[in-house]
Amino acid sequence: MNNKESLVNFILSVVEISKDDAQEIANSFHSIEIKEKDFLLKKNQISDDYLYLESGLMRIYLHDLEGEEITIDFFTENNIVFEITSFFNRVRSEAYIQAITKCAGFRISYEELNTLFHHKPAFRDFGRAILVKEFIASQQRNYGMINRTSKERYQNLLITKPQIVKYAPLKYIASYLGVTDSTLSRLRKNF
Repeated sequence: MNNKESLVNFILSVVEISKDDAQEIANSFHSIEIKEKDFLLKKNQISDDYLYLESGLMRIYLHDLEGEEITIDFFTENNIVFEITSFFNRVRSEAYIQAITKCAGFRISYEELNTLFHHKPAFRDFGRAILVKEFIASQQRNYGMINRTSKERYQNLLITKPQIVKYAPLKYIASYLGVTDSTLSRLRKNF
């Protein structure tokens, strides 16, 4: 997994910079493999991983007041994975990030990211673009939970992230959509 071409291509897809700059940024990342069901982050840890997920599926979740796991989001391949509040504020995480399948990618630590951020203007542009993309996705999800039916939310998931439906357990998908397992079963029958 030493070939960082997928990471270089991802960087180039996010921000307009030279291929040399993208390669230099990619060279600051280190390869990582995560086994199915292993954690990238657990509650009460301080997030130190900014991960480009090359392959696999992960989720971020927390426990509600009754102790039930609620999936907040899924991370699919060719995306950045990290817990933003813990990572940037250097505080203990309230969430868990767990591999649903075997995962592979490239990571950079908080310290390495800051060094790169201060010494490489192209990385600042990349970082900003990633944060804006994630903020917009978060807003769209929040709005969708309010103004879309469960059927519309499920349909959107099928269109935007079909690998989740293929690989994630139904209970994770149900909690992500804000529905019960039985409601999800009915939705699946209709599609």
